[in-house]
Amino acid sequence: MTTAPVKEGWLDRLSDGQMVFLVIACTMLLYVPFAGTYGLWDPWETHYGEVARQMTFRRDFISLWWPGSPRDAEVFWSKPVLTFWILSFGMMIFGIGSRGGDPSEMAVGNAAEWAMRIPMAMFAAMALVGVYILVARFVNRRAALLSTLVLATSPMFSLIARQAMTDMPFVGPMVLALSFAALALFDAEDEILPRAGKGLLSFPKHRLFYITAGVFLLLVVPQLVVNSIQLKFRIPIFGRSLHVYGAVAMIPYYIGSIVFLFWAARSKYKAPLYFYLAAMLCGLAVLAKGLAGLGLPIIVFLAYLAFTWNWKRLHRAQLLPAVLVSILAVGMVAAPWHHTMIIRHGWAFWEELFGDNHWRRMVMGRHGDRGTFEYFLRQLGYALLPWLALAPVALAAMVGRREKSTTPEAQRRQGIYLLGAIWFVSAYFVVSMSMTKFHHYILPALPGLAIVIGCFIDDMLDRGDVRVTRLAALVGLPLLGLVTYDLTKTPHNAELFLWLFNYDYVHSPTGRPWPTQLDYSTPIAVFCGVFALCALALCWKKLQKTGVVVLCLASVAFTYFILDVYMKQVTPYWTQKDPIAAYYKTRRSPEERLVAYMMYWRGETFYSKNEIYEGPKEERAVFDTGNADQDLQTWLERHRGRRVFFIFERARQSRLVGLLPAETRGSFKVIHEQNNKFLMAHADI
Repeated sequence: MTTAPVKEGWLDRLSDGQMVFLVIACTMLLYVPFAGTYGLWDPWETHYGEVARQMTFRRDFISLWWPGSPRDAEVFWSKPVLTFWILSFGMMIFGIGSRGGDPSEMAVGNAAEWAMRIPMAMFAAMALVGVYILVARFVNRRAALLSTLVLATSPMFSLIARQAMTDMPFVGPMVLALSFAALALFDAEDEILPRAGKGLLSFPKHRLFYITAGVFLLLVVPQLVVNSIQLKFRIPIFGRSLHVYGAVAMIPYYIGSIVFLFWAARSKYKAPLYFYLAAMLCGLAVLAKGLAGLGLPIIVFLAYLAFTWNWKRLHRAQLLPAVLVSILAVGMVAAPWHHTMIIRHGWAFWEELFGDNHWRRMVMGRHGDRGTFEYFLRQLGYALLPWLALAPVALAAMVGRREKSTTPEAQRRQGIYLLGAIWFVSAYFVVSMSMTKFHHYILPALPGLAIVIGCFIDDMLDRGDVRVTRLAALVGLPLLGLVTYDLTKTPHNAELFLWLFNYDYVHSPTGRPWPTQLDYSTPIAVFCGVFALCALALCWKKLQKTGVVVLCLASVAFTYFILDVYMKQVTPYWTQKDPIAAYYKTRRSPEERLVAYMMYWRGETFYSKNEIYEGPKEERAVFDTGNADQDLQTWLERHRGRRVFFIFERARQSRLVGLLPAETRGSFKVIHEQNNKFLMAHADI
């Protein structure tokens, strides 16, 4: 791949591949240090972690299980499978979660956190590489690095890059897919590719074809192998039930694989191969988040074509036939697992995943916030903090900007400016239309806005135009001041950063009690002051480069502060890791059971490796529904003469103590009370 002409400097000395490696390396340096040194957050990280642990433990890579509470069925059908494959793979690499492992291995030590969070950083790198490739190819490398940095240091993106949830496995492939689709649309290199082989066995002798075929085989073949071996079902034939292996059900996908590779080998140009890569990545995003993985990229792509009325680009370089083959590519990646689940579990799975968790969330609302079009505007203030002062004017300026040059290169550069803006607006519109709203739903819109801001800064440095930067300061600095006030008016308001990825605001709209010893008002105010001064520096031509450099460095420092200072200090007051680790360190034998009283936060399940719930029903130590108090007293009577441990919420301590046999209440002792929500205690029953 060649890139657009760049300014003279050290960037010229690196190849495209080296630049991509640099982006990946910097991503890892930003997100990986200390990623596994603090506990997992309820409910998403621990919930998804337990589903992945069940997959690892059962060696079943088809079905998703979560047998951890009487409130739920044992199956887990609210999310597709990709996140759990990745987390399970991470657990196997770190040697945890398998049969026969140490029961304390999830809570004691940090292997679980490293195993689950490193893959999320890799998906974040995928998104950042997508932004870099797109902007470097059609604008320049400086704009590409600036756009990548804006996205990487946006607090919402960086915090979710450290969270084992489904959003980064969705956004990473989606961003890279849109990048490849744009390469297919804008790339003017329509030279016919050299070929190897003869006749029907000929194929493009080009690394892009080898990459396309390799990615296809990597994403499809493991699925078909697992489904062929692990899926077993029965079909009625002549009044008898015939036992059938999954290999039979996978026959259409074997054939589809051959058909896709055949048509990919017929490609004469690069554009169809870029399209196929985009389609496969959309299929991967579907396996991470469902229909949004395909629907959102299509909406962004069609919105751009409709706004620019550039449909004629689809008539070049085999692109129209490639659209049809791309549909096959999406299906080959996304369909086998869904098909296998329907065979194994029936249409109830489909109704749960797509009926309840897609349709109902979108049009009726389901377990979350409600809001109108402006719901996400406030969240964008926190999500973009270092770059907030530039965002409004950058968006307006890049949409209204018109290239004076009529060269194809200049017009494609203008197209990228518009693509970033349309990406942001269309994604914002889609998530705003959903009846169910969580703060992090705005994440897929951030890459588009990052492209706009990065290109705006690059264009400003080229032109030296201070009028637009003075307008940016006039509009953006009051917004930055308002957000700074929001974050610093009380120590408790620093929790707003936590709400960018955690939905505790649904349960506690005013927030949990904030630890009095944690006050981040001063460092946040200092960082915001630096961001404001940098925005002001852009208003003078001689200070623009200095202002940009300092703003970039400050944004990186702020990201390290949020990830490696703020999160490390705050997490012990939220995660269940430390209380449950105290249980394993204190108990003398497995006979000293852990009881979860009125708990439905998922950490109690993951960090105990589900010891509290697995086994005979009468021995289950989870009491949170129905006659929980009476059931707990009955259970305690059956376990007299033992020491029993309890994990519970602070507000329920007196109620729990009152349920103990009267003569044992004096032995009740809290052994871990640092957490601001959960306590760990034991009593001699």
